[in-house]
Amino acid sequence: MNKIMNKVIIGISLILLVGFVGACSSPMSPESDSASAASKAIAGVSNTLVSGTTAADVAPVVYGGGFIFVVNNGAHVAATQSGLGTIDIVNNGGVLAATNTGTGTMTINSNATGAVAVTNTGTGNVTVNATGAAAIAIVHSGDEDFFYPAR
Repeated sequence: MNKIMNKVIIGISLILLVGFVGACSSPMSPESDSASAASKAIAGVSNTLVSGTTAADVAPVVYGGGFIFVVNNGAHVAATQSGLGTIDIVNNGGVLAATNTGTGTMTINSNATGAVAVTNTGTGNVTVNATGAAAIAIVHSGDEDFFYPAR
């Protein structure tokens, strides 16, 4: 809990610092462009919620107004959300990577011991229930909802 609070406090401090730097820069200066990019990256910090016994082994990245929620009791989780979608992960298994560039919601529940990689570039929702020892790689690019395993 202390680690999460420290990250929140650091994130808030950085947001305030970037806001101050942005306010002091002229609109046409390179510094304002850097401050703007940093502000967008840092703003994503507030759009993530990570918990679980191995929460420290989660690497969430949010670009835009999306969200990432992870409960990690397994191996490493890397989650990248670009845009307005949401990634919701419960990992009790092996290594897991999730990338969502669409506006839909990715819901991933895994107790698989094999690596799991899920990518969504469409606007549909993706639901994955991963089990077993074999590696699982899913790429979805459609606007319809997708389920693994298929219903």
